[in-house]
Amino acid sequence: MSSVLVLAIAVLTYYFIIFARKIKKSIITFFLGVLLFMFKPVPGLNFENVGNIVSFETLGILLGMMIIVEIMKESGFFTFTAVNVIKLSRNKFWTAIFLLMIVVILFSAFLDNLVTIILIAPIIFLISDTLNIDPAPLMMLSIFVDNIGGMSTLIGSPLNIVLGSVGKLDFTQFLITMLPLTIISFLITFFMFKATYKEDTSNFSEKLKKLSEMDPKKAIQDKNSMIKSLIIFVIVLLGFMFHSIINMNIAIIAISGSMVLMLLTKRDFESMAKQLDWDTMFFYAGLFIVTFSLQEIGVIDVISNLFIPLINTPLVLMLIIMWVGALVIPFLSAVPGTLLIAPVVGVLISKGAPFELWYAYAIGANLGTNLTPLGAVQNIVGASLIQKQTGKEIGFAEYMKMASLTVLATLIVGTLYLFFHYYVIL
Repeated sequence: MSSVLVLAIAVLTYYFIIFARKIKKSIITFFLGVLLFMFKPVPGLNFENVGNIVSFETLGILLGMMIIVEIMKESGFFTFTAVNVIKLSRNKFWTAIFLLMIVVILFSAFLDNLVTIILIAPIIFLISDTLNIDPAPLMMLSIFVDNIGGMSTLIGSPLNIVLGSVGKLDFTQFLITMLPLTIISFLITFFMFKATYKEDTSNFSEKLKKLSEMDPKKAIQDKNSMIKSLIIFVIVLLGFMFHSIINMNIAIIAISGSMVLMLLTKRDFESMAKQLDWDTMFFYAGLFIVTFSLQEIGVIDVISNLFIPLINTPLVLMLIIMWVGALVIPFLSAVPGTLLIAPVVGVLISKGAPFELWYAYAIGANLGTNLTPLGAVQNIVGASLIQKQTGKEIGFAEYMKMASLTVLATLIVGTLYLFFHYYVIL
């Protein structure tokens, strides 16, 4: 009976995650998690054990980085950077777009993917309005590059944050492993976009002169806060890179950095609380409770047993896990899918599968995120921003059509990269 209840609540949770439109996913997910605490269908669902149920490491990283990024955003740093990039392009359209996408990939590697899209969208719309072109293709490119850039670090996407917490992955080793594929995938995505772009760009240079006349300094809202936030941001990133040497948890580094920055910029919790994404925090907390319950009734072991016969053929197992991630994540969404599959990967590694299975899943899941609007919240928000700006709705099927070739190409490269990584590097 307890297993039936857990499965019923889990199915309901994923149903609302995939299909809900008029109800907040964060509220319903957290509520269903609370129901599991109320009925206690499995042992361990009590407040004394909450530290083993909810990954406070994941939530701590999210909270710390949210605070740092919010203060950086309020200072005007991101708009300042984007305007400078446009000036640097010297009125050349493809140079401007390429440099802007480099900004996107750098921001997404170290900031929240959703924040990156929200920050870059006004710049894309400004360029599109100036050139009198449809912003949808450029916004879609930004979404694709945002997700690809997030693949490179353990804090680049919520998916990777969860993966790093569950798998206890090293920040620097993850970066070294994923960065080459990130760069290759970005270049493929950009040049595929350029090759298929239908607008005549021959007369764009003259129109871009208007943008190059913008003064980047006017984008700065608070120079003092910008300098302080940049210094703290760099220190936090260095802490992430050397966390294993200094023997400090990444979440502690993120939280400590955010608290120091709040002190330096004279912020308080009350004002900051209004700017933070609490929906995401409660959404994750609810998912952790559901995942814990599924583990306790043996669902994770059942799924793991499907792959155990492949442990003796590690490369085959890695490729299958990669493609499972690529096909599951676009429909279950990044974090819910990862919280379901990551424990399976952990079980397989504990039974003898190579540690690189984490990277195989990370490659497939991150690249697969681009396939549908359900892949990640930034996909949905990006598509919504396009509709708000143009009045044109990008439906599920149209989104997949626009994304499919890019996703397929990057996944093929990801497959080849796994071959290379396994046979040459390992």
